[in-house]
Amino acid sequence: MKKVFTTLFIVTSILVLTACNLSKTYDIIVSDYFTYDIVKQITADDLDVFMLQPIQMDYHTYQPDSRDLVALKRTKLFVYISEAHAPWVIGKDHLDDLLGDGIHVSFETLLNLDTSNDGMDAHHNHDHEHDHDHGFDFISNPFYVVTIIERLVEVLYDVFPQYENDFINRALAYIKKLEDLIEPFYLKRKSEETQTIYFVGHYALSGFSEAFNLNIRALDENISPNSDPSSTEVTSFVKDLKDNGVKVLYHEEIPDLNTLNYIQSQVPNLAIYELHTFHKISQKDFNEYIGYYELIKRNITNLKAGLTT
Repeated sequence: MKKVFTTLFIVTSILVLTACNLSKTYDIIVSDYFTYDIVKQITADDLDVFMLQPIQMDYHTYQPDSRDLVALKRTKLFVYISEAHAPWVIGKDHLDDLLGDGIHVSFETLLNLDTSNDGMDAHHNHDHEHDHDHGFDFISNPFYVVTIIERLVEVLYDVFPQYENDFINRALAYIKKLEDLIEPFYLKRKSEETQTIYFVGHYALSGFSEAFNLNIRALDENISPNSDPSSTEVTSFVKDLKDNGVKVLYHEEIPDLNTLNYIQSQVPNLAIYELHTFHKISQKDFNEYIGYYELIKRNITNLKAGLTT
């Protein structure tokens, strides 16, 4: 028995040492594709950034493997959206243990650094109100993302001061590009009545609806992308479409085609558009380097098309 335990100890040690030797050291590690995209908008190629969660994998199912854990131990900075978006994080104390000498920051924490509605509005010259209980899907609100970028760049140049000017210039350029996109549509939607739209997917666009004066009737009222709508929910949704004479239907990225096809069979001649929820990225979008800005632009384009149909 002693020999067995000795053998197991040796094998385990070899596996850990192998993981340590094979694991590359990264300047920054991020939890998912959207944190990766936003961080890279600021750092460009100055730093080596590694994304933990594979694309198309739901964040509820991701767990770091031994190489990921070794890489986290070596990195200087770990960036993630929130504990809700990275359940394996468990808590900040757990992250402190995982990271060694590195530090960690979440988008949620960055957003909460500014606790004054007036302060945020004055800074961005926005006169719309922000609810600082940002909700689970705050990243779908591009105005919040602007605030996140402003706070994130400070964290980045604190950790990597040699790139401060480059980081600031890139962040300002990206913020301007994003605001030039969203401000005109925000002002237009603000001047119009709240529009109800129908969405085949889970309830993950409250931030987007807040930004652009929408009421989104989601098929699945759960926020978790792992949940599936019941037959009762689908029947009720179809009834709402028919009763309200709905002509336009939106769906989340990578939708359940069986459900979508069934709804179309029950309510023919619907115009169909995607509204991205920023939970997953398709292989096609990944291959074409589609990021947060491009997806917000796509959402606005599709929303405009649907509202004028």
